[in-house]
Amino acid sequence: MGSRSCITNLANAQTALLPILLLALGSAAALAGAARAAPSPADVLLDFAAAARGAAADALPDWQPGGDPCTWSGVTCAGAAVTELRLPRAGLQGTLHPDLALLTSLRRIDLAGNELSGRLPARWARLGALERLHLDGNRLTGALPATWNMLEGIEYITLARNRLNGTLPVAWSSMGAQLYVVDLSGNALAGPLPPAWGRQRMLMRLGLACNNLTGPLPREWGRLGRLLQLELGGNALTGSLPAEWGALRQAASVDLAGNALAGPLPPAWGGMAGLQMLSLMGNQLSGAVPAQWTALADRAYRVSLADNPQLCGEVPAPLSGAVLTSGGSARGSRLGSPCSWQADAAALLRFKAGVLAASAAAAALAGGGGGAPLADWQQGSNPCSVEAWTGVSCRGGRVTTLNLANAGLRVASLEPLASLKALQKLLLPGNAAAAAASLPASWGALRQLATLDLSGMGVAGALPASWAGMAALKQLRLHGNALTGSLPAEWGALEGLAELDLSQNALTGGLPSLWATLGALTRLDAGANYLAGPLPDAWRELGSLQELRLVSNHLSGPIPASWVRLPSLTRLDLGSNVGVCGGAPTWPSGTQVSTQATSLGQSCILVGTSNALAGAVMGVGLSVTLASLCAVAAMAVYVRRQRVQLAVLQRERSAASFSEFMGGGSFGCGAKLAGVQHGMRSGVHSLHVFAGSKAAGEHAAGMLPLAIPAYLGPDEHGAYIQVPVATPGGGALPAGSARSPPRSASATPAGEHRSPSPGSGMPSPDRHQWQVATQAAGRGVDLTARAGRPRQKRLFRSRSEAPASLAEAAQQRGDVGGMAAEEAAAVADLEMLRVHSRVALLGPQQSDGGMV
Repeated sequence: MGSRSCITNLANAQTALLPILLLALGSAAALAGAARAAPSPADVLLDFAAAARGAAADALPDWQPGGDPCTWSGVTCAGAAVTELRLPRAGLQGTLHPDLALLTSLRRIDLAGNELSGRLPARWARLGALERLHLDGNRLTGALPATWNMLEGIEYITLARNRLNGTLPVAWSSMGAQLYVVDLSGNALAGPLPPAWGRQRMLMRLGLACNNLTGPLPREWGRLGRLLQLELGGNALTGSLPAEWGALRQAASVDLAGNALAGPLPPAWGGMAGLQMLSLMGNQLSGAVPAQWTALADRAYRVSLADNPQLCGEVPAPLSGAVLTSGGSARGSRLGSPCSWQADAAALLRFKAGVLAASAAAAALAGGGGGAPLADWQQGSNPCSVEAWTGVSCRGGRVTTLNLANAGLRVASLEPLASLKALQKLLLPGNAAAAAASLPASWGALRQLATLDLSGMGVAGALPASWAGMAALKQLRLHGNALTGSLPAEWGALEGLAELDLSQNALTGGLPSLWATLGALTRLDAGANYLAGPLPDAWRELGSLQELRLVSNHLSGPIPASWVRLPSLTRLDLGSNVGVCGGAPTWPSGTQVSTQATSLGQSCILVGTSNALAGAVMGVGLSVTLASLCAVAAMAVYVRRQRVQLAVLQRERSAASFSEFMGGGSFGCGAKLAGVQHGMRSGVHSLHVFAGSKAAGEHAAGMLPLAIPAYLGPDEHGAYIQVPVATPGGGALPAGSARSPPRSASATPAGEHRSPSPGSGMPSPDRHQWQVATQAAGRGVDLTARAGRPRQKRLFRSRSEAPASLAEAAQQRGDVGGMAAEEAAAVADLEMLRVHSRVALLGPQQSDGGMV
């Protein structure tokens, strides 16, 4: 049972495999038949001849069946392999047979000068050994096969003077590693020049003349470093001459004649060291011949620039023969004559010199490279060429429009634009003006300027009266700036002015009555300024006025009744002018009138009186406020000075000892200085001197010049000058040398300053002054700041006048009469380090004038 099942399964499997085996056998038989049926080179050539003869049946008469193809005319063999097929001008009138690709050993095909037609066989891409292909001078049509990029060995391909159409295949950029000649001239090829063809680094000749090619010249072609000859004349190419092509240093001949190329002659092309012939005639090039082109004079014998009407200027002398004589460039150009645009270009370049990029918007004008804005504004180039400078438009070689609106520029000066005499439209809104930028008075000479917009730039200064000379001005927009001054009455001469916007500035003065002559004015906006005065009745003559905005000013007075008869007025805005008063006129229907925040409906007399009173009250209030501020400021200064003095004195007090030296004996007339000498030698820190009589005071002044004593009458309280001194040794006070003044009932610790209380016989005012002075002295406050100036001068010596030492003081006063030698020596030993002009007041002194 099991064996029978296995046999059945095997039979079924064999039955299923039978069709597959039959198919495999059939395929093998077909391949064998195909191998047996592969055509011989003779058969391939006979098929090619049958297709190529066309109507010319007698062409190739020796190409007969059964013969040896290697003996036929135009056929070259290497052994049995056909390597070359040369049949130029053989009278062939047929087509190209695709099966010629079976001759894979072909290295050269030359069928030039026949009448072959039809399309280029895409199957010829299999001719991997093909090196040279000549099909020029036929009637071939159709597109260039993109698959021909597979011709790996191709070196030379010429298809010139046919009827080929379509575009240049981008894929051909990888055709042949050794491709050095491509000639497609004289066809009907269209479309752009492929930038990728710049990869053909071995290319030496490229012929594309007399086609219908369009678009710009690829700057990538500047990498064709071995290129000797470039033919692009007779197309419809546009754009400018790429500066990158200046790297074609081996190029001997460049033909770009008969296109629509525009722009300046690139100075970089002066680097074409091998150039012998350059043809740029019949384009729309502009500008002058760059001075850098002088380097071409060594080898160039012909430079044709004819029929470029916008070329002008002087030709560099070394190149004049090649340009003007051999090249005939003076024909159809203005070479040798000054350029009409040169003055305008110079003015624009001066304007550019003061322009900075103020925002990201200006970066776009700089080409995204982070450089200066307006990067395409170049010296020597023509701003009026087809590819004009950014924002520039011309007519007849003169600049008529400059439009740099919202370009994000920061403009240093507007003055250079005054030289654009043909300027008709100037638009600079949305940019920023430098702090010094103002409206140039010289712009009054721009007689053709019709539209001027400087809105929102922040321009400062006054409105130039000379702008009345802008006879063609129709639109003037100056809102959103920082303009000051009054409205020029002279602007009434701008008879063609239709729109005037002066809002959002800081203009002052009144509304000029002479502006009634602006007969074409349809819109006037002077809102948000500081204009004052009445509304001119003469403005009733503004018959074309449709909109008048004077909002947010300081205008006053009634609305002229004659304004009701303005025939075209549809909107009037006088809001936020508190001084506008009087009755409200009855306006025609359809007229929108805004008078919010005015005094309309109130008597102008009452409004004027209330305004005057309000002004007076404000003036008085302002005066009081200013006086109060001055008083507060003076008090603040005074308090600050007192605080500074107190801080200084407190520092001095902390740094110096106030120990009292109490010398023995009296200090009257004839008194000795033994006690003084002892104190000095023992490290005196302060010396208290007072005089009870006039004679004693004079004697003390003579003996101790640093103290200026005051004479104390019998009813006056004593006073003394405290003079801190120090000996060179800086020793401490001797024991028992510091004690309390005799008049004091309580003891004063050593090193502590003490000021006694006033006597009972002191008058009340003096007692109060005593108390104040005593308290101040106790705190170490400088009393010279509180004493009157006469008393201060009488009692105290200034610090600048104080001598540096007792010896210097003795020299200033002279020898002290009666002073012993030891006393003079003691004085000489004493060095004055600092002088404190701090005073302390004491009670009534002893009549003998003793020293305390």
